[in-house]
Amino acid sequence: MTRRRLALATAALGAAAAAVAYRQNPTDFDALLDAARPAAERAWAGVAATRVTVVPAPAPTPAPDESPVLARAKARAARTQLVADQIVLENRTRQMPEAVKKAEQEACYTEQGATDAARTLAARKAAHEQAVAKLAVLRKEKAAADAELAAIRAELRKLADVV
Repeated sequence: MTRRRLALATAALGAAAAAVAYRQNPTDFDALLDAARPAAERAWAGVAATRVTVVPAPAPTPAPDESPVLARAKARAARTQLVADQIVLENRTRQMPEAVKKAEQEACYTEQGATDAARTLAARKAAHEQAVAKLAVLRKEKAAADAELAAIRAELRKLADVV
């Protein structure tokens, strides 16, 4: 499809250039066309006369007990399957650039997700460390308070015995 568009654009550009050249100086343009005509005819003849040698493929020899009709049917079935496989592969090849683009986007998004998750994990670890430090301070404070309460109770018992 892209080659067709390129060829069409080239032809349109060439036609526009030819029209401008003809409009500016018709006699020089005619002389240029007369000079270019033999080369163009040779090129056209070379393209038209290109010969392709067709080499016949050796026909597979059918099994001795196999009829030629059955051999042809097998060959047609094999050809049909090969053509179907070719169509599937061509369609897949056409879709490949889009699939690659989607896979690249998905890889980028998952990398961003992993980076965000790592950042979130680091923040949660820092919060956890702060919570653990706060817990240690509170436990230490509670132990000191418990010890002080025990000392106060002991003093109160001593005073209760005296009174």
